[in-house]
Amino acid sequence: MNNKLLLALALAWALTNTAWGGTYEWTSGWGQGISEYQTDDGNQNGLLISCGEQEGLAVSAYADIAGKAYSSDQEPGFDVIVDGVQYSNPFFTDCRVCAANFPGFWKALRQANNLQVSAEGRTVNLPTKNLEAVLRPLDDPHNSCTAAW
Repeated sequence: MNNKLLLALALAWALTNTAWGGTYEWTSGWGQGISEYQTDDGNQNGLLISCGEQEGLAVSAYADIAGKAYSSDQEPGFDVIVDGVQYSNPFFTDCRVCAANFPGFWKALRQANNLQVSAEGRTVNLPTKNLEAVLRPLDDPHNSCTAAW
């Protein structure tokens, strides 16, 4: 009986302490009409990009910085720094200028050698492994990431 209890506890610990997809590299997933692209560094820092396949569902993103969650759709948002160039809340595309800046940002993001996210004075580094392979170009027919405008 004690062996079964120990086995159950070990299994529960392993399941709650396992890092799922996205850790240390870029991964993708799909569910209920939403494509997601994500990475994290294993230290409560990460980036998740969400793209809807239905008309009118624009790109959005969520960053975790030191365990605090930020959304591109809610103030204050977060910045993305690609190879030293800072993009101010680049996944917020619900204005003409914002949407016009998105293609250039996306191209730079796909080619990033160094990637950081920043909010409220905190900046963290994120992995770029598999980034270009996972994020498709905007003109790829299999890429559902679109700007709101």
